[in-house]
Amino acid sequence: MADWDRRVTECGGLTPGEARKNDELTRLRTKLADRTRECTQLNQRLDAAATAIAALHHDNTLLRQELDQAGVLVTLDTRRPQSP
Repeated sequence: MADWDRRVTECGGLTPGEARKNDELTRLRTKLADRTRECTQLNQRLDAAATAIAALHHDNTLLRQELDQAGVLVTLDTRRPQSP
């Protein structure tokens, strides 16, 4: 048993293979945390964009209804310069 304790102490408690695995696990956990944080930020940006689009759509609908009740709609195509 003393021989075993000495060997474990020499290795720092881990075999070289175990140390490599632990290092790899630590690296992968860090990478996963970074990716999770990035996904969270992107989801927040997506939610903000969807909210802005919904608000613009609502405003556009109200403006179209207002114009429809107010009178004639004028197309902008007649006012745009024609390309040669």
